[in-house]
Amino acid sequence: MKAKLAMVLAGLLAIATLIAPAASATPYQRDVFVRDNVSDVGNEPSTGSIYYSPDIKVCHTPVPCAVSQNPIVGVNNYVFVNLRRKAGAIGNIDGALYLYRSNLGGGTAWPGGWTFIGVSGASVPVAGTTVMITWNGANVPGPAHFCLLARWVSNADPMTFAEGPNTQLNAQRNNNIAWRNVDSVRVRPFEPVKVPYTIGNPDRADARQALLIEAPRPFAGTVTFDLGQELTARWKAAGGRAAGVKQVGETQFQLADTKARFDGIVLKGEERVETALTFATDREAGPAELHVRQLDAQGADLGGAQYLINEKD
Repeated sequence: MKAKLAMVLAGLLAIATLIAPAASATPYQRDVFVRDNVSDVGNEPSTGSIYYSPDIKVCHTPVPCAVSQNPIVGVNNYVFVNLRRKAGAIGNIDGALYLYRSNLGGGTAWPGGWTFIGVSGASVPVAGTTVMITWNGANVPGPAHFCLLARWVSNADPMTFAEGPNTQLNAQRNNNIAWRNVDSVRVRPFEPVKVPYTIGNPDRADARQALLIEAPRPFAGTVTFDLGQELTARWKAAGGRAAGVKQVGETQFQLADTKARFDGIVLKGEERVETALTFATDREAGPAELHVRQLDAQGADLGGAQYLINEKD
C-alpha cells in the first residue's frame, strides 16, 4: 500500500511539474518586473491580457498624471513606467529601461515593427521605482493613437526567454517586457469618427488568423469594421466565416453583438495591413470600451488594441 501511494504521489508531482509556470531566470529577491495587467504579480509566463499594461502611463507634462492620457501629436509627451520588485526583494538592481512605439494594431514583429523612443538608466530599490522617458514630439504618431513597448534590460535580471519576432509572446514570457496599446476616441452625435487598426503577421511565413472584436462596455451607437478590398477578398476566398457582424457595405461590417469574429484572414509573411473602425451615434453616448485582437491558427494571442470611447479625462 505504501509503495502504491508513493507511486501515486510521484505521478502527481510529475504532472504538477509539467504544468507549473517556468521559473524566472532571476531569483525573486533580485527580480524586477512590469505588470502586463492588474492581476500580474511577475510570474513568467503571465496570464490574462498582455497589451494594456497598467504600469505604462502617458502624461502631457513631466509631472505624473492620475490616469494615462492620449498623447498630443507634435509636442513632447512624457511616459512613466513603474518598475516593481517582488516580496522579499534584496538590494538595488541596476539596468536601463528602453521605450518603443508602433502604429496601433496587433501582430507587430520584434524588433522591425517598433520605433525607438528613448532609454533611461535606473537603479531599482526593493520598493520599486518609476522611470520617466520624454517622448519627443517629432516622434509622436497621430491622430490620437499609440502603441508602447517597455523593456527592462539588466545584466543582474536577464530575460528568462530569448526574444523572438512575436512581441506578444515576448511580453507574456518575460516580466521585463510590457506593452500598452490604447486609442482614445471622442464620439459626438452625428459626427462619425474613423480610427485605424493595423492587422499584422509577425512571422515570415504566410498565415491565417482570426480577428476578435469584443465590447466589455458596449457603445451606445454603431461600430463598423472596414476590412478593405484586399483583406475582404482573401477572407471570402478562405470561406468568409464570421460571427456577430452584419455586412453593410462591400468591405464594411457592423457589429451586431458584444462579441464578434472573422476567421480565415490570410496575411503574407511580415505583412501589416491597415483597416479601420468607425464609431457613430445619434445621441449623447457615455463611456464605452472595445477590444480588437488577433489569434493565430493555434489560438495564440498575437496582440491587439483597446479603444476607450468617450472616456472621462
